[in-house]
Order: sequence, then structure tokens, then C-alpha cells
Amino acid sequence: MALISPCNRTFLKRNATSEAASSKVTAETAILRTRMTAGPLNMIIPNSWASTSQKYRRLMIPSSTREGFSMVTTQPSLRRHGFTLVELLLVVAIIAVLIGLLLPAVQKVREAASRCKCQSNLGNLTLATIHYEQVFGTFPAGYQTVASTGSGQKTGWGWMTTVLPYLEQEPLQRSLRLDLSIADEANAVWRTHRIPMALCPSDPASDTHEITLPEPKTTEDPILPPPTTKFACSQYVGVSGTTATDDISANGILYRDSKVKSDEITDGLTNTMLLTERSSRLGISIWHGAIPGVSVGPPRLHDFAAPNEDQENNLVPSSALILATTRGIPFLQAPGCPIDTIGSWHSVGINAGFSDGHVTFLSASVNGSLISAWATKANG
Repeated sequence: MALISPCNRTFLKRNATSEAASSKVTAETAILRTRMTAGPLNMIIPNSWASTSQKYRRLMIPSSTREGFSMVTTQPSLRRHGFTLVELLLVVAIIAVLIGLLLPAVQKVREAASRCKCQSNLGNLTLATIHYEQVFGTFPAGYQTVASTGSGQKTGWGWMTTVLPYLEQEPLQRSLRLDLSIADEANAVWRTHRIPMALCPSDPASDTHEITLPEPKTTEDPILPPPTTKFACSQYVGVSGTTATDDISANGILYRDSKVKSDEITDGLTNTMLLTERSSRLGISIWHGAIPGVSVGPPRLHDFAAPNEDQENNLVPSSALILATTRGIPFLQAPGCPIDTIGSWHSVGINAGFSDGHVTFLSASVNGSLISAWATKANG
């Protein structure tokens, strides 16, 4: 039997110990793999233990649910990048500059679209009024003060109510009691009826105006204001000429009880205005007509119109609800305009419909005397 020296005995003992430890680790690894596939662990364990990638490092972490240690692979934290305060302020400044450059262009495009829509509305109203003249031989009255029954009752219905059938609004006209006054309770349901074609998209006014009707007061308290009634508004009015809107012999086409024939327009249909606009900041306008016994003042929310020297207390007849005059030029955005003149919310002019059917945008630079000449039918 061979003898083993002490040195060899020590080496064999250490080798056996290493193999035992290696076998133990291998056994524990197999157990952990089995447990990992059997259910979730309380820590993340990679599938590949043989990986030697430098992106990972292995840690021995004690487990609270099992004996011994479990090997966990962790990934080093990565550096995160973000905006600094200076960079954020720079981005905000760039966005603000872009908005400042684009906003005026957007507003111009929007106003151009609104002006085109306004021209379309006014063009349809102008053609409907001309169609009425072709059917009945005369242009409609600016507003009526004598009922069709001949009783002499003042009704006040305006030119727009007579051309409703040519605006595809014949059912509305049939529903109106045209033999009675606008202020009559039989027509109360139609006071706030909105006609989209009668509204200018550039005008920010609400769809209704409050008007004080000539009705008996419901209280004797002098402190309380008289009751008001809402009427659907309109920004398109007939042109009565250069005279007052309630003149029974005005020099325009549409005025009180007018019956103007086309051959009476000696200035030419192309050169004579029929309809135009009036801004809500100048005066109140409605599509119904003139309300008997009512005087019209400037809008409550705007201090833009100047006192009308021809009327007391800055009031004009209710004919200004449906008609306009060109006296008091300059008009448009110029402060000091009479409340019964023409005007608009457009930035550089006003739309006008002429007696031959065409619609023209009159610039604010147009001479006032030329506009007054276009407002008359036989100025020479």
C-alpha cells in the first residue's frame, strides 16, 4: 500500500472541499432555477447565469422566504437628461414669437372670410328685393304705415318682411300678422325669430335687441324703467337716400310707403345703392320694420354714436330700425356718426348692394360726396 505524504494529504483535502462547495453551489443553483420557473420570486433573477457581460454585476442578497443567498443581477443606473430652465424659457420665447407673427395673419384670414360671407348675405337680400320689383313692378316700401286693408292703421312692417318668400322664408311670412302692428301681441312669438341671412358675421352684437314698446306701464313707480321687449336683430338696412329715414318723399329707393319703379332711377341701377350695412355700435337694427310710437337711441353698450342734432335726447324715429341715411358722412369707424347712418364692423370699409344686383365693398377712403350720390336715385 502506497503511503501519502502530508503535503499530498493537504492538497487532496482542499480539493475535496472545493469540489464539495462547487457541488453545493450547483445544487443551490438548480433549486433556485426550479423555484424561479415554478412561480414569481421576490427579486429579479436573470435567466442566464453564464453571462459575463460587464453591463451586469451579481450580488448575493439574503432571501426572506428561503434559506441561504440568492443571486440577483442589477443594472447600473443611467444618467437622465432633461431641459434646463434657460432652455425651457428659450422654447417659450420662440413659441411666443411665432404666435405673434401668425396671429395677425389668422385674424386677416378670418376677417376676409367674414367679409365674403357678409357680401353673400347682402347679395341674396339685394337679389330678393330686385325679384320683388320684377314681380310687382315696384320696389317694396321701406316700411309701411298704412295697412293693406286701407283702414289707416299703422303697421310698420319693413322691406325685408315683403321679400321673405324670395329668401326661402315664405312659411315665416305666412305666420306673420301683417295686418296688425309689429308691436301687437299676435306677432309676439316672431319678435325674437332669428334670420341668419340678416346677420353680419363680423358684427359681435347679440342676436336680439331690447326695445321699449309703447305699452302701458305695469307699475306706478317712477323709479323703475319701462318694460322692454326683445327683437331679433339685423345688420342690413335699406338706403333711404340723403334725407331723414322717416321722410315720405325721400330721394332714395326705400323709404316710408315708397313705391319706386326701376324707370324712376335715372342715375342708373348700377349707380344707385339699394341696401347696405349698419354697425351695431352705431344704432339698433331689426329685420321686422319700424315700430309705431317707438324712438330709437344709440346702443346701450357703446358710446360711439354722436347725438343726432335733428332729434331731441339723441333719439331718431323707429324707421331707423330698418332704414339708413348717408347724411352725416364720414361714416364707418369714425366717431361722431349719427345713429341712423350707414356703417359696419369691417376694418376697412362697408358692403353695399346696388339696384342692378351687384355688391361692392366701399373702402373707408371713398369720398363721402360720392357715397351720397350713390344713395340717391335721381341726383343727376
